[in-house]
Amino acid sequence: MQTSQQPIQDFQALTGLSPEDADNLKILGPIMARHQAAITDYFYKSLAEHPETAALIEGRVDHLKGTHAKWFARLFDGDYGSGYIEERWRIGLAHVRIGLSPHWVEGVMNLIRVLGVKAIAEEFQDPNDVARYTGSLLKVLDLDLAIVNLSYQEDRLDRITEFTGMKRTLIENIIKLPRK
Repeated sequence: MQTSQQPIQDFQALTGLSPEDADNLKILGPIMARHQAAITDYFYKSLAEHPETAALIEGRVDHLKGTHAKWFARLFDGDYGSGYIEERWRIGLAHVRIGLSPHWVEGVMNLIRVLGVKAIAEEFQDPNDVARYTGSLLKVLDLDLAIVNLSYQEDRLDRITEFTGMKRTLIENIIKLPRK
């Protein structure tokens, strides 16, 4: 399964993730790096509290924290082109492959949003700075989430295609039909 970058590029355009946002995120990089360990610790502590996710991370938390730290740092490098999209796509497929339900991805992304906004508010005094940097952070986190969600959607379409033997285009057209 390969990513179709068009929906992702459409989403980037819709959110308005701009070169200014990329610059803001690069500025945030070293600032957010100071908060990364606490955010990652809270992230995995939260996952460990639920039996479904706890089973997936058991015995792997230290390794996963390292992976999460790399993912987190990449949010702030300012390059959100096709390489970024492909990298995030592979992350989405990894979540699909291990059987993580998509609602967990949505939930933990919310934790990262909340903790990220809190970190920004702690670091900046000017409300305009808080608003600007928060907006840029939310855009890139939403982009990541859109890519992961699309990987789940694509996997499900592939599975239906394989199971039914129907052409993918037909399945996509059926999905697009309005309900009566």
